[in-house]
Amino acid sequence: MILKKEFYFIRHGQTDYNASDLKIDHEDVSLNVIGFKQANEVEPIIASLPVKSICCSPLKRAKETKQIISKRLLAIHHEMHSLGECSFQIWSDMTRSGVTAYYSGEEHVKNFINRVYSGVNEALLLDGPPLLVAHGGIHWAICCLMAITDHDWVIDNCLPVHFFPDDEGRWRARKLI
Repeated sequence: MILKKEFYFIRHGQTDYNASDLKIDHEDVSLNVIGFKQANEVEPIIASLPVKSICCSPLKRAKETKQIISKRLLAIHHEMHSLGECSFQIWSDMTRSGVTAYYSGEEHVKNFINRVYSGVNEALLLDGPPLLVAHGGIHWAICCLMAITDHDWVIDNCLPVHFFPDDEGRWRARKLI
């Protein structure tokens, strides 16, 4: 079970791979010009959040996004391998099968979602609320783990999201732009 503490999430800015119709495996690539622009445009929103810790994927595009969006935050930075992106095969199987991919025995999907589960809980043990700077696959897995029903599981680049438990203890997600 994910710890019932609020946190923020943002997917990294755009890369040439995101902008392409090519469906290739996720590599360690930098942001493109649009990605840098997206990160700079969302920085004032991130600066206004009560973030105490920033947890970031070790991949270049996430680290570049983090550097831009966190320049005015007084927060401790943590690089977390558990927030690294999934492979294209896992992404395809997850999004094709939905939640059943986790429960139906696709071991590579289960392993990825379990890695995300551990990473999110590790982040939630830090001073909070934390900001997670990661990837689309991480966001999808978080939504799956929390059984989010009122929010798109696939999000655009540099879209900040606030995850929080409601009064009944159910997870909610709210886009901040």
